[in-house]
Amino acid sequence: MDYLSLEKKGHIGIVTLDRPPVNALSYQAYSEIYDVFQLVEQDPDIWCVIFQAKNRLFCAGNDLNELNERNKGIEDYEIPYGDMVEKGLTAVIKCKVPVICCVHSTAVGAGFCIATYSDIVLAAPEAKFGITEISVGIIGGAPEASYSLPPKVVRYMALTGNLLTADEAYNANFVRKIVPADQLLEEAMKIAERITSLPPLAIRYMKESLNNIYQPGHIAELVGFDGEKTALQHESEDYKEAIAAFLEKRKPNYKGR
Repeated sequence: MDYLSLEKKGHIGIVTLDRPPVNALSYQAYSEIYDVFQLVEQDPDIWCVIFQAKNRLFCAGNDLNELNERNKGIEDYEIPYGDMVEKGLTAVIKCKVPVICCVHSTAVGAGFCIATYSDIVLAAPEAKFGITEISVGIIGGAPEASYSLPPKVVRYMALTGNLLTADEAYNANFVRKIVPADQLLEEAMKIAERITSLPPLAIRYMKESLNNIYQPGHIAELVGFDGEKTALQHESEDYKEAIAAFLEKRKPNYKGR
């Protein structure tokens, strides 16, 4: 894999995202997220997973340069782009063992989804979280956020595109603990070691029980609805303007059509 890696320490798997400069997710990156979690699923000796990222941001969401090329009809995929996004992200929530997410910096869009689909989130003081899709005319992120945040917080994030600080995320019970960035992995290992000290089959059944309460299938249906709305938005002038303004680093000029 080019952007994802899997390292084992005892019964703990450490997944690392590394797509410089800001870990923006491409079609290939989503495919590799799916692939790396398949490796976890196929390894009976991995009883817990830690997800971390290198580079300046934890994850900047979708690679808008690639999205822009796709909208011009340049890219064709065997699996539709939106389906690959869902396939990659739902591999996190459907993972049969606990997933601990270490967020060292900004996690927005799909990066925020990775965090919200994890079981436990640790964050550095400088970490931020956001449903920023609305800023580029994409309808998404709210169903994933509703998986682990109060409704009014989700509405604020989705309707404004504004970010939550690590402290705000902690106060909303989204972040389990705030620790310095260089101590995130160490703290995650402590939690993972506690989990892997417990009966592994019981932990898997517990994960199944939790996913039965907050069913990933229902979240997927909600995400699919958002995909339909985004497809409609793609036909608008404002969507094209939103993407162009972002890539050109200028203020957009929306016309409501």
